[in-house]
Parts: sequence; C-alpha cells; structure tokens
Amino acid sequence: MNHEPSTAFFRVMEPIFERDFHEHSYGFRPGRSAQQAAGVVLNHLKAQRLVVDVDLKAFFDSIPHERLLDAVRRRVTDGRVLDLIGQFLQAGVMEGLQLTTPEAGTPQGCVISPLLTNIYLDDLDQQMANRGRMMVRYADDFVILCQHPEEATDALAEVQHWTAQAGLTLHPTKTRIVDLRQSAAWFDFLSSVRLPVQTP
Repeated sequence: MNHEPSTAFFRVMEPIFERDFHEHSYGFRPGRSAQQAAGVVLNHLKAQRLVVDVDLKAFFDSIPHERLLDAVRRRVTDGRVLDLIGQFLQAGVMEGLQLTTPEAGTPQGCVISPLLTNIYLDDLDQQMANRGRMMVRYADDFVILCQHPEEATDALAEVQHWTAQAGLTLHPTKTRIVDLRQSAAWFDFLSSVRLPVQTP
C-alpha cells in the first residue's frame, strides 16, 4: 500500500486533534513517552492504591470503522479527507492468495493508525476525567488509579459500559482490579514496565 496519502493526512490532521487530546494520554504524541506515563502512575500510587488494570482485547483489529469515522467527523468536515480515511481503513489485505477487505480495525504499522487510536479513545479519556477518575493511557494500554474499592468498582463498570457502546471488548481475565495494599499484588503497565509497587 502506498503510504504517501496517509503520511500527508497525518501531517495535516495531527495538529488539529493534538491540541484537544487529554493531558494523561501519552502514546504516539509529540514530546510524550512511555517513561512519562509510567512516572505519572508511580507518583499517584503513593496515595491511590487500587488500580483498574484494563486490557482491550484485539483492539487494533476491532475498532468499528463507522464509529471511528464519526469520531473524526466531529472535527473534520472535508468529504475528501473522510473518503481518504475510509479508503485507508478498507484497503485490501492479502491472506494467503486471497484479498480480503477488513470490516473493522486499523492497519498496524501505518503512520496514521496511532493518531486514529488516540482519536477513538479520547472520548474515554475525557469521560473518565469529567467523572474525576485518574486514568493514564498510552495508546490502548491504560490504568485507572483509585483510593477506595467502591471507586475502583465504579470505574471498571464505567469502562465496561463505554467499551460495549464503542464496539470494543475487554479481555475477560487480563482486565482486573488490583489492590496494592496486598503484599503480593502487582500489575504491568506498557508490558515492559512492571510495577510490583511496594511503596507505603
């Protein structure tokens, strides 16, 4: 696939969306890093000892195209741009000798996929912030930090409701509430950053 159109789209569209993304979204954004995201999590764990550790099952393969385009339409009205994104999302994929057209998901490894990820999940970022949740996200990897068990339970329920409405699925065993007041409790954030936090 020719990536030149997607590169041009990224250069034009990133500044439009970037200025409104939530401050606790760190993935694939200028001047932000996984290390910064992990640092924010560690800092807040001094007071917030319950963690809603969320895993979105097959996220990049399951984003509904029309809902993603609806999220883009909130800021973009140019039909040519929307058509270009639609063509990008529905580009054929070779499976053996057969060419198939994906009905959901964004092609990984392409320059605009990370931006589309942030566009789609920004609604969840904003919703959690508006409800007073301390959520830190890097692309599709995120945690919500809580002080009380009831808060963690409510936050998980809110995420479950949002993902169901967004056409996404939570991993049934990897999504969990971690109580770091327990001595053996641990969780992973960003895969390579293991946090078996032992701070008092």
